[in-house]
Amino acid sequence: MSKAVILQHVAHEGPGRLAPKLNDYGLGVDVRRLYQGDLVPRTLDEVRLLVVMGGPMGVSDVGGQKYPFLKDEVELLRQAIALDHPVVGICLGAQLLAHAAGAKVQPNVVPGPEIGWGPVTFPFPGGTDPIVAGLHDGAMMFHWHFDTFDLPKLPPAGGQAAGGAPAVGCLLLSSTSKCRNQAFRFKGRLLGFQYHFEMDRQGIQAMLVHARADVDKVLGPGGVDAIQRDTDRYYDDYERLGNRVIDNVLQYMKLI
Repeated sequence: MSKAVILQHVAHEGPGRLAPKLNDYGLGVDVRRLYQGDLVPRTLDEVRLLVVMGGPMGVSDVGGQKYPFLKDEVELLRQAIALDHPVVGICLGAQLLAHAAGAKVQPNVVPGPEIGWGPVTFPFPGGTDPIVAGLHDGAMMFHWHFDTFDLPKLPPAGGQAAGGAPAVGCLLLSSTSKCRNQAFRFKGRLLGFQYHFEMDRQGIQAMLVHARADVDKVLGPGGVDAIQRDTDRYYDDYERLGNRVIDNVLQYMKLI
């Protein structure tokens, strides 16, 4: 039976609101906890939707001994790209998707990392895409990244999207002032989100506990308190808009 497979890299970056939403829609969910030794699927035969979560590692770690599962993930993503198979990559997952598609991933040196809450904009024409329908410029999303990526490009021969329609290349769906390439749709059903739209309150708190060094490095000693205050201020609207993104993705990919 086909199902949604979620690849989780560390204990404190779980699927958040994604897993219960998928279950609510009757989609089977298989969370692969790669940090515990669970295996990356070798093929997409029984994978209806592939979700690749975030984590502190990066594309520069692909092929290294510390995180051997990253190489397997990139191979699976390359299969998905060839087939235009439904994929949602979040944070690290978006970077791995871009890398698998041949795009460059590098540190977001200027103006620097994004940690905590920040507004997202939706540039034309990608900002009118069904994936981000119902969102608005200035929507507050949760960010936690040091790297960024170039947008993937189709090979010179072009190609076709799902269902035989002409492939659209890559649409930029979202941006921020610190990082232009925040979300994209490649071909037809390959989605990357640098920001988090899926986190629940427990997940945000887990990030503040387990990755506090990142906060102190980027925001200084008062950063954790500032993020907690912003979470109280923004979370309810964030949850509503993030759930809208999940609904949009599942409807667009005809998974519900």
